[in-house]
Amino acid sequence: MEAMTAEEIVKAVGGTLLSGNPETVIEHICIDSREASEGSLFVPIIGEKVDAHKFIAQVLDHGAAGVFMSHGDVIDSDKVHILVKDTVKALGDLSAHYRRKFRMPIVGITGSVGKTSTKEMISAALETGFHIMKTAGNQNSQIGVPLTLFRMEAGQELAVVEMGISEFGEMENLVRFVEPDVAVVTNIGEAHIAQFGKKENTMREKLKIAMNFTEKQRIFLNGDDPLLRQAAGTMKCPVTLFGTSEECDYRAENIHIEDGKNCFTLVYPEGREDVVIQQLGLHNVQNALVAIAIARHFGIEPAVAKRGLNEYAGIPMRQQINHLLHGIKVIDDTYNASPASVKSGVDVLMQLDNPGRKIAVLADILELGDASWQCHYDTGMAISEEKLHMVVTVGQEMKALAKAIIDSGAGIAVCSVDTNEEAIQWLFENVSDGDAILVKGSRGMHEEEVVKALREKYGAKA
Repeated sequence: MEAMTAEEIVKAVGGTLLSGNPETVIEHICIDSREASEGSLFVPIIGEKVDAHKFIAQVLDHGAAGVFMSHGDVIDSDKVHILVKDTVKALGDLSAHYRRKFRMPIVGITGSVGKTSTKEMISAALETGFHIMKTAGNQNSQIGVPLTLFRMEAGQELAVVEMGISEFGEMENLVRFVEPDVAVVTNIGEAHIAQFGKKENTMREKLKIAMNFTEKQRIFLNGDDPLLRQAAGTMKCPVTLFGTSEECDYRAENIHIEDGKNCFTLVYPEGREDVVIQQLGLHNVQNALVAIAIARHFGIEPAVAKRGLNEYAGIPMRQQINHLLHGIKVIDDTYNASPASVKSGVDVLMQLDNPGRKIAVLADILELGDASWQCHYDTGMAISEEKLHMVVTVGQEMKALAKAIIDSGAGIAVCSVDTNEEAIQWLFENVSDGDAILVKGSRGMHEEEVVKALREKYGAKA
């Protein structure tokens, strides 16, 4: 982060300096009291369970230069205390001010699922030609995006920023902070359907990422998503479609697996290019397509951009393939889940080359609200079309998915359990040599426990 004075910060957020020297230099913004150090400005967030204002004295003792505060008294009159109405809003306001210090273009990424993997693949392609800054992990919220922007520094040439929303009106805030020059929408799915009500509402909110775009800016849309393909004709800025359908400007043909890797032929307006990526699944082909398209938008030719994609190894807990003893393969896709990502996880499972059975261990998809039962049931119907041998469901919501598979008459064996411990026990008693196992569920279901148990029992292949 480039340094700012307390006076500059006060003006940027419309706050009041209660104490401290206005010339105090701030070199770091943090919301975690454990990260506070000399030169830090601590922003206490008021959460559902904890009001971080109670940590102000602690961070000042640890050397922090100052704090935001929305209530309470000055703790140390020698340190900077800035009074604001809302600390989260002040954090966003300050990030918007900080972003405007830089002229570097920003690629903003949104969508129902796949934002983080798309961000990583776009970054891998862009890094073949530029010094970039990218979102760390999945810091894509109203708090995470400002923290990401504070990582911008002199010498960087491009930024790639995830922009996640779960409520109406949030995208307008993120756009104000980020001011993206290029936008990507990965897809429109059922994620946060409880808040948005229906997919069309989700799409309208996501497309606000380009709300201020002119003819000089561009949005990249997944042309395989029916809603986005239809919306392309309504945009007020130039649109590039990516996907496998004929309408797409960057299209994948001849998709196949070789030596455990995804291979396809890229067809784009000026030619063709054979591409190899380490990640399986159609969604990763789509990610690679938009990564190449954006790289080319910034002047990197596909023949160069594809090298970065070929070297990209993936993200932990997101469709990471564990090769265990006895030919057993485990797909660790435990970071999170949505109906669309469950389908993509099963897609990857079906693409694995293994002599044994295909087994999917699927735990509850959370945050679906009143639509939960129907979404789980529909997901079950969708994956029943695959040639799975066995589905093990974990949790109450997944019972709807289990019912759908049984109702489908597909002949897929189903076992429903309530806990990870029961799922682990079933696997220990039933897994055979050469089996491939997908483990997936929402973050709150802690399915990494299942992966850990399998790794400990069967060990990693040398």
